[in-house]
Amino acid sequence: MKVRADEHVSIHIVRAVRDMALSDGWELTQVIEVGDRGSSDEHWATKFAREGGHAILSGDTDFFKHHQLVIAINHARLRVVHMPPKWSNARCELQASHMLLWWRRIEKILESMSPLECYRPPWNISEDGELLKIKVNYHDAEHHRKREVQRVERRKAAINVTPINSIKDRKSGQ
Repeated sequence: MKVRADEHVSIHIVRAVRDMALSDGWELTQVIEVGDRGSSDEHWATKFAREGGHAILSGDTDFFKHHQLVIAINHARLRVVHMPPKWSNARCELQASHMLLWWRRIEKILESMSPLECYRPPWNISEDGELLKIKVNYHDAEHHRKREVQRVERRKAAINVTPINSIKDRKSGQ
């Protein structure tokens, strides 16, 4: 299974997982190491899916507020593992410890997940805990995108119509 970590998961943590916990047949990469530094989330996620990727690992606390990314995940049919908000604010060594402790269970849940599902490991160091299923509202993201497109189109129409009419009126002497 191919998993791609976003820029909010340190390359050092990705390397530690690869060196110590990644199962045979699994591939874990990070957006910066594959040359997508600075790319929008929706760009690299879509590209990753086209390259045969299966899942995203994210440490972005605003992940679900990025409507374009949620839409891209929907269209690409990716799985998502989203780290808990406290993880994102923790020191790197705590993030690494948490990730390494949970990695086998992350692999297990990724194998059983359907595309578009999202799970999150709780912020603890329990060896027998389970990842929590997180609801992702793909419909709301699409609705938000459509409203934004309509808003932009109205602005364009207002900008384009008014000046042209004013110029025509001045030329005709009205």
